[in-house]
Amino acid sequence: MTSPKPLPTRDKVFVWAGIAFVLVLSCGLSSSLIAEGVGSRRALAHGPVGTLAPNDRKCGDSSCAWVGTFASADGTVTEEDVVLKGERARRNGPMPATIDDVRLDDEATRPTAYAADYNWLGPVAKGSLLSLVGLVIAGFLLVVLKRHRSAAVSP
Repeated sequence: MTSPKPLPTRDKVFVWAGIAFVLVLSCGLSSSLIAEGVGSRRALAHGPVGTLAPNDRKCGDSSCAWVGTFASADGTVTEEDVVLKGERARRNGPMPATIDDVRLDDEATRPTAYAADYNWLGPVAKGSLLSLVGLVIAGFLLVVLKRHRSAAVSP
């Protein structure tokens, strides 16, 4: 078995840039997913309970979410342009008059409400898995770099 050839400086810089890119990307995306999960758990445990009166739907590539006005059950909290997570909206489906039993995350930077059956563990698990995948890819790139470095040192 032949040992690998030493990497040129340009390729070493490329591998180090790849390691940095993978780590920054995985840390950023995983922390945003975990923050969403923690925020939804906080809202489901302590947020004000109320209803959402949808007036629009916000659609992405694969799913849609209701956007509307949140009003707490006791009438003390009213928030406009609240995005509801956990209640599926269909692209061409009818818009309900109100959606009951939702909880508002009043500590979020963007107003977000969560349906009572929203599973907050999903984003936390996805974020944790994403950070683990990023570490594995970065570790693999480090092993490749070390393997080529040791080939350059050995006779």
